[in-house]
Amino acid sequence: MKTKKSAALAVLKPTEIKSTSSALNSNSGALKSTSSAPKPTSGAAKSTSGALTTIEVKIDVGFGNAVFLRGQGSGLTWDHGVPLACVDGGTWRWSQTVASPITFKVLLNDQVWSAGNDFVVTPGQKLEVSPSFA
Repeated sequence: MKTKKSAALAVLKPTEIKSTSSALNSNSGALKSTSSAPKPTSGAAKSTSGALTTIEVKIDVGFGNAVFLRGQGSGLTWDHGVPLACVDGGTWRWSQTVASPITFKVLLNDQVWSAGNDFVVTPGQKLEVSPSFA
């Protein structure tokens, strides 16, 4: 649906017109996105202050399976997991800005707990783990 430039600006408050009018696409009349904020890689609640923290899980879980985190801190819970992004056949990644240490465990398909002790990652740290599911 095409709208005229003036029709699109009419629904904006006067203070928004100045900053938005330059974002209009003259061909279609649609607003262009001017946001360049990075997109989060997980479903956990996001912190507004802290340092970018990354957890990389090095494991090949086979086609059709996925890796999840459960834990405490930065929106993680012990009740249900947060899926990690598959980077390649043997790497799964969770990355987010956090303000305090996170204690976590890795799960296969959010059902099978990894063996061994809990892991801890601090704000700003990049941690690589290779869990086993024995």
